[in-house]
Amino acid sequence: RVTCSYQMTRLRGSEMEDPLNVNEDRNLIEKESSIATSKLDASATKATSSYIDSAPPRNKFLRSHLNKFLRSLSRVFTKNVLLFLAELGGEFIGTFVLTLIAITVSASDILLNTEVGLWNIAFVTGMGVGISIYSTAYFSNSHLNPAVTLAFALVRRRVFSWKKVVPYILVQILAGFLAAAIMYALYWDSIELYELENGIIRGQNNSVATASVFGAYFPNPAFDLYKHDGGDVVSPARAMAIEAWATGILVFMIFSFSDPNNSSVGRVDRKNKSAVPLLIGLTVAVLICLYAPLTQAALNPARDLGPRLFAAAAGWGSVAIPGPKNGFWVYFVGPSIGGPLGGLLYDWVIARVAKSNMKKDPDNQVK
Repeated sequence: RVTCSYQMTRLRGSEMEDPLNVNEDRNLIEKESSIATSKLDASATKATSSYIDSAPPRNKFLRSHLNKFLRSLSRVFTKNVLLFLAELGGEFIGTFVLTLIAITVSASDILLNTEVGLWNIAFVTGMGVGISIYSTAYFSNSHLNPAVTLAFALVRRRVFSWKKVVPYILVQILAGFLAAAIMYALYWDSIELYELENGIIRGQNNSVATASVFGAYFPNPAFDLYKHDGGDVVSPARAMAIEAWATGILVFMIFSFSDPNNSSVGRVDRKNKSAVPLLIGLTVAVLICLYAPLTQAALNPARDLGPRLFAAAAGWGSVAIPGPKNGFWVYFVGPSIGGPLGGLLYDWVIARVAKSNMKKDPDNQVK
């Protein structure tokens, strides 16, 4: 800077002495100033970098801990862990879609008086099960149901580890909760209008009519059976037995459809089971038609408990949990018992007998 000031002073003097040399002197001064500025910037950069390198106590500490953190992440997120996270993602997406479809078609029937009817509700719910499996089966086991998860862990331990049970069930219930939140965000005004028109106070006994949009109740509040003394018609023990029976049939069919030796569903040599999700959905639809008048046929603890937890938080309170006759446990305990029993019956009885017959008479297989 001193040099530049001196040069500018000299320039003013030269202007007084010889105006013809002004431009030449100005160019020379600008060149010298540019060189001086470049040297100054280089020295500043060098000083800054030397400062950073000379302050390593802190920087080295941060760098070393960052490297340790990255190495620990690489150890944690191994290929197997990433595959398991993909499985959980598939369970979440599939259960979310399944639950959203099931409770939304129920809401449209109850709240908007669309007169969809039992078969239409059953069919839409069954198709929801099918498309949920189709959309997630290629990167997940597509259980989408805690009862199915327990059945695979107990009966088919070679293909499904017990270590996955708790994460699977937690993700499934969380997906059901989120599906209920989405449905409520879309239908909250219809729910409030229905409550206003029918004199329903949310959280009181008569709010079962709207709470049944989320969770299942016994007997089904949409049928005349509920208007009588429901405690005598369908008790908690009977409701649990119905849910266990229906879920046992469902899991039995799932195990049968997915059996690679069941050539009536897909070719044994290629193990082509592309029809399985559709058949599972049709099974759910049939079971809903048979048992929904009694217990609403939840058949899936995640489809019931997830939305029920949301309903309890959204104002239904004790009507959701523990529910009338303290019966909310029916829809978790019943399927959790019936599902593994259905899988056990197929794998340990039907499949073993079928395999022994196939060994004795290979030509007797269905092709």
